[in-house]
Amino acid sequence: MKKFPYFTTFFALITLILCVSVGYLISTLVVTTNLFQTTSKVESQNTTYYLLSIYQNESKEVCENLKSEYQEKNCAGYIYEKDGEFHIIASIYDNPNDAELVKSSLEANGYSVEILPYTVTNLTLEGNFSSKEQQILKECLQIRNKTYKSLYDVSISLDTNIYDELTARLNVNEINSSFLTTKNNFETLFAEKNNANIKNIRDTFESISNELENLTNSKNNFSQAIKLTYCNIILNN
Repeated sequence: MKKFPYFTTFFALITLILCVSVGYLISTLVVTTNLFQTTSKVESQNTTYYLLSIYQNESKEVCENLKSEYQEKNCAGYIYEKDGEFHIIASIYDNPNDAELVKSSLEANGYSVEILPYTVTNLTLEGNFSSKEQQILKECLQIRNKTYKSLYDVSISLDTNIYDELTARLNVNEINSSFLTTKNNFETLFAEKNNANIKNIRDTFESISNELENLTNSKNNFSQAIKLTYCNIILNN
């Protein structure tokens, strides 16, 4: 039988070139058209907080003039407006039972107290996110609540003498360090993106970063400063 070595080699070469070309075309198609990619969804849940109003007045100016008096008593002193009435907020709780217990205690001491529910609605992000990007975005959407919970725990520990001020400050520094790690991870993955949702997350990080920096440098009553910080983080969104 006569052999055709040159023909066989030529045919194999052509076949290889065709396979490489087809592979390249398919990969280009996938990248440019997002073929075979599914849309990812990352979302947060609705979260309801309970604002403890320790003073109410129709005049914001009156509340502003009185807030320092309440801040001296370890209240946050955040001025919050609802339905045309202004409130001096003592603290925020994510457990309604805790809010009710403090309300009863304050009322027994002659204060006029109201509990105001405040709901942060869920946020949904959709896109072609990698698993790592999804994980970071989940952390980003939970960052307000996570920071609030951490600061609240320090505040309670300080008020009940479990922590002294030095220990409380060290814990706040750790909270800030953890926050900055999440912030840096986000910027590493999304530095080149600036759509509306990414911009909102970036703005949130900037706002919380400023609040935590102010808290770590605070020379005021530290218990009051922590409460005001988590009020600002939750209510200024």
